[in-house]
Amino acid sequence: MVELNVMSINLRKEDKEDGKNNWPDRMGLVVQLLNELKPHLFGTQEGRRPQIYGLLDAMDGYGIADLHRDWDPERFYPCIFYSRDSVEILESGDRWLSETPEVHASKSWGSAYPRLATWARCRSRDTGTVFLFACTHMDHVSAEARSGQAMVLQDLVHERNRDDLPVILVGDFNDVPGSAPYQTLTSSLRDVWLDTHSHDAGEGTWHGFSGKAQKGRLDWILTSPGIRAREARIVRTSYQGRFPSDHFPVRATVEVA
Repeated sequence: MVELNVMSINLRKEDKEDGKNNWPDRMGLVVQLLNELKPHLFGTQEGRRPQIYGLLDAMDGYGIADLHRDWDPERFYPCIFYSRDSVEILESGDRWLSETPEVHASKSWGSAYPRLATWARCRSRDTGTVFLFACTHMDHVSAEARSGQAMVLQDLVHERNRDDLPVILVGDFNDVPGSAPYQTLTSSLRDVWLDTHSHDAGEGTWHGFSGKAQKGRLDWILTSPGIRAREARIVRTSYQGRFPSDHFPVRATVEVA
């Protein structure tokens, strides 16, 4: 058994319209937060390659599971970062969340943009425990698209986990608990928030750099039933009134056998 600290954080794309919250002026806050929390693995959303590699270069001791990937400069990519001292990546890949998931940058069901999931087969360096870690970012416009994308995600987990490994799925799902995508994914996975909290009322993760949560809990950490969640929280850390992201990151400590 291995204890893992895992996170999900929407980095928010680089956009000059964000003013003082634009990525070049904000990346240091993300690095500071991650250095304080020290996750063994974390998934990111909404970054192009220069943004992702700028973050990677600014951090000590982390790698990124992208050896499988041919980066498209037009696309935003969910990414898996891992502590090189704690985790070894055995295999990794991408899957487009569409009716043709093997077709690069494909989209379906009225999705505003092509959406993607990335996955990695991981091994703990301490215990040898092997598990599947995946990260995604679902559509922000179309409920129909999110429902279809959840089905593709469910198929991806089943396909890549024929040997019944423990599974951790993180991401910005752009939907709330109880929605159709949530019901699809929690038919086989557990929500660590509800495993560690008695209710879900009033919680939210998107705040638009205001610090005031809106829209509900859009960012989730889901695990297979055999994984025990010891702690889960929404990270509301700010630095002198400034926030690392327009989303509050989510974090969990889990035990993987």
